Amino acid sequence: MARFLYILLIIFALYGCAKEVELDKPATYYEEMGDTLASEGKYARAAERYEQALVRAESPEYAATIQLALADSYFLAGKYIDAIPVYEVYLEVYQGWESAKLATVRVGLAYFNLVRYASQDQTNTERALFYLEEVKKKYPDLVEEYDVDIRIELLRERLAKKEMQIAQYYARILKPEPEFLRYKYVVTHYSDTIYYGKAVYKVVKLLLKKDELNEAEYYLLKLISDDKENEYVAKTQKLIDKYKEKKEKERLKALEEGNIEKADESIEEKQVDTVNEPSAEDNMQENTAEETQVQENQEQEKQEQPVQIEDNNN
Repeated sequence: MARFLYILLIIFALYGCAKEVELDKPATYYEEMGDTLASEGKYARAAERYEQALVRAESPEYAATIQLALADSYFLAGKYIDAIPVYEVYLEVYQGWESAKLATVRVGLAYFNLVRYASQDQTNTERALFYLEEVKKKYPDLVEEYDVDIRIELLRERLAKKEMQIAQYYARILKPEPEFLRYKYVVTHYSDTIYYGKAVYKVVKLLLKKDELNEAEYYLLKLISDDKENEYVAKTQKLIDKYKEKKEKERLKALEEGNIEKADESIEEKQVDTVNEPSAEDNMQENTAEETQVQENQEQEKQEQPVQIEDNNN
């Protein structure tokens, strides 16, 4: 198996060569030429020599050294698209080697340098995040040196922004369900980003349109628990308060019109307030309404089950 991988590696190197090379010099000859060029900052030319050295490598161990030098030359020359496959093949073949630490960091940085605007494809962002999270998990001693935490934060912000843009697109074409799912995805997976509060607000707004007050209040409580200073806490609370006021007005209007059935529906829709204690005015309104209907609804109330607040965190 090891020899098979080594053969694949040689084929890869031959495929990557920009021009046909002579086979009359040893690998060390071209390696030394590559080292000299690299020391002079001529990384693109150094890469050509390392390619020639890699073709002639006589052992997997020596090929590993040359392949890493080749990948580094591409990387330092700013040829990230060329560097990435060389690093990735290296990591597949030589995983567990000490030199794999630097290869993991640099392939992550190569992808990082290819990250595009949020409106474009985010494959490079996802790959950069994958490798840099690997660095953080396996090689914590390199985290500070290569600003891994800061880069991870930036990558997560970019991915969250992409989700928000997709959600906004669905909003424009009047597709509320996929819009809701995108905002919910941000809430679930990117609560550490600057888009978290706004995503919660949007989720709550869409839930209230479906009269799902319990779940809406759950997300508000989650936002308060995670980041009580977030500017969207007050905005989301206000959204819920206005919804409750509207429902209460509808209920009272139904009572005034003698529409007991409609008033009963409003009562069933009314949810337990898990955010704020009801005010004295609210209590008086509720007590008055209950006294008015107590005789008519007595039998019905005996059969009703208590309202349950579900945990919709999934």
